[in-house]
Amino acid sequence: MDNLFRSLDKLELAVAVHRLFAEDPVSLRTLAHKMLVEREALSQAQRTAEERVLQWLRSSESAPVTGHMFRLTEWLGAAATEDQLIGADPAHPVMVPSLRTPLWRVLVTLMPDRRLQDGWLVVGDIHGLQARTRQLLASSSPDADMVELMGELGIRAHSAKAWLDALPPETGPDPVAAAPSPAQPLPRRTPGANGHHHRGGQPIPAATAGSIDPSAALATLSALSGGRSSMLPAGGLAGAPSTPPPPLPSPSSDPRRWQRIEVTPEHLRGGPVAVPEGYAAQLGMRPGTLLSVTGPGDNAIVLVWQGHQPVFDSLQPVLMRLNARPGDQVYVTVDGYRLEAQLTA
Repeated sequence: MDNLFRSLDKLELAVAVHRLFAEDPVSLRTLAHKMLVEREALSQAQRTAEERVLQWLRSSESAPVTGHMFRLTEWLGAAATEDQLIGADPAHPVMVPSLRTPLWRVLVTLMPDRRLQDGWLVVGDIHGLQARTRQLLASSSPDADMVELMGELGIRAHSAKAWLDALPPETGPDPVAAAPSPAQPLPRRTPGANGHHHRGGQPIPAATAGSIDPSAALATLSALSGGRSSMLPAGGLAGAPSTPPPPLPSPSSDPRRWQRIEVTPEHLRGGPVAVPEGYAAQLGMRPGTLLSVTGPGDNAIVLVWQGHQPVFDSLQPVLMRLNARPGDQVYVTVDGYRLEAQLTA
C-alpha cells in the first residue's frame, strides 16, 4: 500500500494524508491555505487520488489487501471493538509511512459498509444496532443463549459479551436510534480520533495460500456497499445505482431531514456554511470526521466537523446552480451519497 501512495503526486498525497486517511481530516480550504495552492486544484487532486486507489484495488497488485479485508470483515461481524480490529493481525498497528497512519485506519477507510463509532467498528449505525439488540433481548426468553441471540444480529461469538456489557441503558424513545438501519450504504467517513496505543483481542484465522480469490473478495466488498466505493460519491468510478433513487420528500412534508440555510454574500463567495450539530450527528458524524457527497451538477460537496462546529466546506456550486441571492432561503438534505437542494419561492 505504501508503494501506491508514494506513486501519487504532491497534491494527491497531501489530500490522502490530511483528508482521505487522516485521523482528524482538515477542510480543503485549510489545506489549500497551508499549501498555498488553489482549493480547486486540491479538489481535483482528491478526485484523482480516489480514482487511483480504486484502480489499484481492482488490480492484481492489491490481492493481499482485498483478500485480507474479505477475511477480516467476515471475522469482525456486525460489531467489534477497536482493540479487536487492531489485534486481528500483527500488521494492523504498523505505520504506512507515506500516509503517517497505521494500516488498520487505512483499512477502515476502505471498508464500504462499516465505520468506527464510540470505540466500536459497526456495520451501519451503532445506535440502531443497540436499539435492535434491546428489542431482541426484550422478546427473548430468560434462559436464551446470549451468544446465539447476538449471532442473529451478525455479532460474532468473540464480540458478544463485550457488546452486551457495553450496551447503554435505554433512555427513552429515540426515533433516529430506533429506526432500522437504511438499506443504502453509508457515506464514506474517515475514522474518528478514538485510537488506542495498544493491541488486544484475537487474531483472525489464517488463510491458506490461494484460498482467497482477490476478485471475488473485492466483488463481495463492493456488493456490501451496493456497488459503490466507500471513498467515492455516487457517479464515481465505482458506479451508481442501476435504478434511479426515489424522489426525496419535500422540506414541508419532512422538515426534519432538511436544513434551512439563510444565504449570505460570504456563502456565495465560497465561504463555509455552518451546520447544526444535531443535523451532523443525524448523518452519523462525530467531531473530527468528514463526509463527502455529490451535489447537483455532480459537484463534490464536503461536510467537515472540526472542533465544536460542523460546516459545509463550501456550497457555492450549489447556490450558483440555484441562482440564489443574499437573503434567499435554501433547503439542503443529504441522502446517502447525494446532496439535494431546493430554493424556496
